[in-house]
Amino acid sequence: MRRILLAIAICGLALSLGCSDRLASMQDLVKGTWALQSRRLPDGKVLAPPHIFGALQWSPVDSRTAHVTLDVLLRPEGGESLFDHSASTCEISTSAITRKRHMFIRRGYKSSSQEPIVYYNKERSFKGKVSVEGDRFTISHEEGEIQAFQGDTMTTSISGGFVDTWKRIR
Repeated sequence: MRRILLAIAICGLALSLGCSDRLASMQDLVKGTWALQSRRLPDGKVLAPPHIFGALQWSPVDSRTAHVTLDVLLRPEGGESLFDHSASTCEISTSAITRKRHMFIRRGYKSSSQEPIVYYNKERSFKGKVSVEGDRFTISHEEGEIQAFQGDTMTTSISGGFVDTWKRIR
């Protein structure tokens, strides 16, 4: 009986270590600092610096969890600057992701002259699917956003909206 329990424990440990290694290698595909290079709008117009700026930081905490911050600043020609800042925790498995947004600050989208900066501090969770094919890591979020990481390039597309191109800078 002890041998059976020991064999079960060893198999469980081996499976968890194998899964942990796979999750860690998945995070290696996305970790780092990413800089927004351009945004293609639905009408085909392309925004590039200095009219757009973005930074995404993916910092693994362990093999399953990462802290993710996102900053995007739009400076449209002749328009008012808009920005978003969010801080989230992402938890991945071999096929799914849960993003818990802890903080969201924005200016210009839903803001008004009475409240120029809007701060959302209520935690919100989003679910999605992940897949890996070779060195391509894809996250399909339930709200219609798709992030595709391959090498040092990431593309983010919003269904019916814009397409962003990002480069890993470190």
